[in-house]
Amino acid sequence: MCVPSTSDRPVRPLNSVKERGSHGALRSQLPTIDSQRCCAAFTPPRQRGLPGGFTLLEVLIVIGLIAILLVLVGPAFTKMKSGSDVTSAIYGVKGVLENARAYAKANHTYVFVGLAEVDSSIDPSVSPQISAGDTPYGRVALAVVASKDGTSQYQFATTDQGTDWKANYANGAHLVAVGKLQTYEHLHFVPVDFGSWSPGAHPNSKMARYQPTGPPYILGNAASTSVTPFTWPLGSPLESGYQYRFDRVINFDPTGIARIATANNGDAVAHVIEIDFQPSHGTLFESLPDNFNQDVGNHAVIQLGTTNGAVRVYRP
Repeated sequence: MCVPSTSDRPVRPLNSVKERGSHGALRSQLPTIDSQRCCAAFTPPRQRGLPGGFTLLEVLIVIGLIAILLVLVGPAFTKMKSGSDVTSAIYGVKGVLENARAYAKANHTYVFVGLAEVDSSIDPSVSPQISAGDTPYGRVALAVVASKDGTSQYQFATTDQGTDWKANYANGAHLVAVGKLQTYEHLHFVPVDFGSWSPGAHPNSKMARYQPTGPPYILGNAASTSVTPFTWPLGSPLESGYQYRFDRVINFDPTGIARIATANNGDAVAHVIEIDFQPSHGTLFESLPDNFNQDVGNHAVIQLGTTNGAVRVYRP
């Protein structure tokens, strides 16, 4: 109930009988209440004529603004995901190399780490995965196997190296799988071979590093094809019936020394072995010009110290 203020008028005490009702109730001497004016002051907002919702035009404007924002931020999210994919893959490969070396030393055996790049437009369950043709890019597979009897299954030679490996392979009968097959999408490494980026020429660069002694020790280079290939699933032959074939292989001996055995490099031990990576979008990747600026972009380098086993990652 609305009650106006009486502070502006004096209130006289009611003492006479005439001023009381028949039941003794006081007759109010207060000013008359303007009920319409009082109640209007307390009218809820919806009773004052304010709008109660959005119009169709306002809703359409908001939807349009959201659509524009999605178009603008979409490429940024794509770039962030691509960066995340590359980072995850790089450190995944780094961890596999470290674990493979530790396994070789702990079990006094030879361990073989194989990497292969295939066509990412082909479903990963298909056998065989496509590693030839116009677009064999975009999915990198990695697997690790070890010698069962602790021998290398091949002899180091300067010519015809690896002939004994093929003779002894027997569908992988002398090897055992170490862990599961790993695959990385949106990644490209064959035939990526970044040029020299020495600390002397680029003292302030995060990509500055000492280079391997020759192309065979850069795994993406065509000359690094190994004479110790193996297939996956382990047990399938070298020439057919496999899902993946790994022709680019790093092996660790029982002392932990890493090598890439090619057709004519004998028992050579390089200072470092390098694997260069680029991001891809499906089977597409950016072609790098000669002498490109390695300090700009989303590429990465993994370098493996062949004798000490140190694995270093270089990113711009």
